[in-house]
Amino acid sequence: MRSGKTLLIISIFTRVSVVLLLCALALLTEYHNLKVAYNNPRLVELSSGKTTRQLYEATDAFFSLFGEPGKMAQTNGGMTWSIRIMGIPFTDPVAALSVLAKDHRWGVGFALGLIVPLTLALLFGRVFCSYICLASLLFFSIARLRRLLEKFFYFPDISINRGFAWGVLFGGLGAAVWLGHGIWSLLLPYFAVGQTIFHGIAYGTLSVALGAIIVFSLLDLCLGKQFSCRYVCPTGRLLGFIGRKSYFSIRRDASQCLTSCQSCIDVCPMKVSPKMDETVDCSMCGECLVICPTNCLSIGKRITKK
Repeated sequence: MRSGKTLLIISIFTRVSVVLLLCALALLTEYHNLKVAYNNPRLVELSSGKTTRQLYEATDAFFSLFGEPGKMAQTNGGMTWSIRIMGIPFTDPVAALSVLAKDHRWGVGFALGLIVPLTLALLFGRVFCSYICLASLLFFSIARLRRLLEKFFYFPDISINRGFAWGVLFGGLGAAVWLGHGIWSLLLPYFAVGQTIFHGIAYGTLSVALGAIIVFSLLDLCLGKQFSCRYVCPTGRLLGFIGRKSYFSIRRDASQCLTSCQSCIDVCPMKVSPKMDETVDCSMCGECLVICPTNCLSIGKRITKK
């Protein structure tokens, strides 16, 4: 139980950190503009005020720890599905497929950005959904709101074929070839959330992706907890497929498992069944570890069935 609560706390912390990181990258666009236009704190203050100057100087001081501030700042950038942090690239596999389908090639840095997400999936499965995805933090909150409202209203818990997300993926790839990569802001929940945050901070405007966020939120509230994650999101489906035989997984001590208990099945937001030793699509959120009455569940090296 303790390890489960620790995982829940870590997952909330890491996703909030990703939100803050995206906010920082959005603010960094203003720093870039001021650096190019003025490159002088006094001129920045005359142009944009004392507060902006203080932020400019603080950013300058931070990046100067690693080299020339202007150049170091440029090693950070991107938005949600393709991003650089101190020069290290991170690329969503769906973004990689979309670029390949439309442009028929990858840049070296873009391709190298696949290393981290693919390695995480191969080692731990679909952990992106519980520890990185911006939208899952929203859906996590909606699931708790739904649980509260269920005391007063009836909400169905609908299941559909998980292959629906594959349809969204391939349909999205076709639309991206025709309309451009921007179509993913309407199809990828975390991209929609990220773009809305970025546009709001960097440009002071609302993104059309806000409409997609509302739709995804209503799906989760009205049709089932984390419905969008389970049945709609193509990134989650793709990473779940890649990590279906991940090195680490939820393990069950059958000798301690209660025959009549279904707690882990009922609580799992991804509809995984640890009780049946079925862990495909598990995001290692830790909720099953928290609720298990006998502590028979743990995380360890996957046991290969003979």
